[in-house]
Amino acid sequence: MNQEKQTVISILNESYSFSSISGKNNDFISSVSSDMFFFRESAAASHLLGISAGGEITYTIPVRYTQARLPYAILSCVKSGEGSLNIEGTQISSGDVSSSDSKAPCILSAGDILFLPCNTACSFTTARTPFTYDIFYLTGDLLSDYDPFICGESGFFCRSHSELDGVLGQLIDSLLAYLPKDDSLSLLHISAMLHLVLSSLGQSAAPEPNTVLPTHVAQMKALFDTAYQNPHPLAELEATFGISRYRLCHDFSKSVGQPPLQYLNQNRIRAARHLLRSTSLTIHEVGIAVGIENTTHFINLFKKSTGITPLQFRQTSLY
Repeated sequence: MNQEKQTVISILNESYSFSSISGKNNDFISSVSSDMFFFRESAAASHLLGISAGGEITYTIPVRYTQARLPYAILSCVKSGEGSLNIEGTQISSGDVSSSDSKAPCILSAGDILFLPCNTACSFTTARTPFTYDIFYLTGDLLSDYDPFICGESGFFCRSHSELDGVLGQLIDSLLAYLPKDDSLSLLHISAMLHLVLSSLGQSAAPEPNTVLPTHVAQMKALFDTAYQNPHPLAELEATFGISRYRLCHDFSKSVGQPPLQYLNQNRIRAARHLLRSTSLTIHEVGIAVGIENTTHFINLFKKSTGITPLQFRQTSLY
């Protein structure tokens, strides 16, 4: 076996401690498929960005692992399922970047993109399987130049794919296609694509200009964030703000990026997922608790948002 490849395998095997819920322990290499995951034979020159290992990983049964500090940065995109990720001393919240001394787990869902700098330790537990994700172990002297722009003070990056440049998905697919290739030209292509990906992440993480929401939009958003369980008919909002429902919908969509009802239902489904994981309320009771009294409508909205029904979500979630 190529020495470079053997070194990467040894580092990953030593840095990960795996266990399935059934109690069976695994090392890193036994947790990946040789058809979908690649340990690269050639290392890129230090002045290039490169990938030492990467590919698609799927956990079909519940899995837990801890990851020690690695000499690689990690770029990952969740494709299906949900999982809880703790970064040493830091809390990640999907779609929002925040830091905390708490190590309480946060759920990572399909569409989330994660970037961890070199020497980051973490732990992970599946919350809903099958859990599938693409992951790349990155090398290169220039990684440290990107870290401040991508991670800022929080020390990591995690955002929903929907909030990022749509080209990112295509670049990640292209990186996957190049993983089996070790020729010099492919190494240059990989480096160029990684620069585009990391530049895009850095740009999306940059503070936005001081954009102040119109007062009525800010009040509507606060209402939907804190009182999502209540009905908010447009006629009532129209009377409350003294603004036509057409303008309310137009201004909210333009400022927030989503129509009011879609934003409101997104908050309701997020709350429903929490209740399904943490309580024994019936599906009907969960729907009522988040403001959707019609159970059939609630089930349809939940499935449209998550891809599965509330019952399936509860059955496949870990507590």
